[in-house]
Amino acid sequence: MSQELDGRDAGISARATMALAVATVLLLGASVGRAEMDAPANDPPVAESSASAPLPTDEWDDVRADYDPWEPFNERMFSFNHDVLDRFVMKPAATGWDRVLPDPAQRCLSRAFDNLEMPRRLVNNVLQLRPRAAGGELVRFLVNTTAGVAGLFDVAKMMHLEKSDADMGQTLGIYGIGPGPYLCLPFLRPLTVRDGIGRGFDGLLDPFGYFIPFIAGTAMGVVNTVNERSLNLELFANVEESVLDLYSAVRNGYLQRRQRSIERRLAERARPAPVVASANGSGT
Repeated sequence: MSQELDGRDAGISARATMALAVATVLLLGASVGRAEMDAPANDPPVAESSASAPLPTDEWDDVRADYDPWEPFNERMFSFNHDVLDRFVMKPAATGWDRVLPDPAQRCLSRAFDNLEMPRRLVNNVLQLRPRAAGGELVRFLVNTTAGVAGLFDVAKMMHLEKSDADMGQTLGIYGIGPGPYLCLPFLRPLTVRDGIGRGFDGLLDPFGYFIPFIAGTAMGVVNTVNERSLNLELFANVEESVLDLYSAVRNGYLQRRQRSIERRLAERARPAPVVASANGSGT
């Protein structure tokens, strides 16, 4: 019993230490990147895009240095993740997984993993001052965990209870923290410095990580990753065949998607509260 508790405590300590170490490294990197980006330049300043429309594709090349000052390093890491890790490990594993597990079963498994991420969405909706979205996440979890058989089926969606996309990177962006430089790291999805720090804190917000042994939690993460790659085999293949510069396409798509998600949340907060009509027809 004591050995089991010691192992669990060690897993929690390792999780916290890893998250804090990643956050520290990213913060230091952000300081270096910001210093480089703030250095004087002869080029005229680039106007910021409006909140109502995404930045045009041709303008992304003009402001690339602002978002990707570490491009040489990022390209090497992206090449490792795509040309080595995905090609020789993830894609073969996902292909084999796809042959063993039918698509309906894969989608059920994906929904179950997504159901376990409710605490992250709940906490960030609270931090974003979105009580209705936070309450919706709690109801979704209760419905899908019970009627949806541990989240295998999205019964809440049938009740028009949609999940949110709230995470800590989005929360930091809503409170005015800039994205920082774009960053590619081995074994990780693309991110920015802000989103990397956010992912570290999101990991600490996961209560299941404090009850599940570290090795078991890591195994669950691997299964989830392979399952998601298997569900997107055709999509990945189509993108790889249709895009000439895959690195730029992934970077620009990620940055635009993250910016739009923050703009949507800010627009929701700026939207005036609905006017409630009184009995005599006048607004209150």
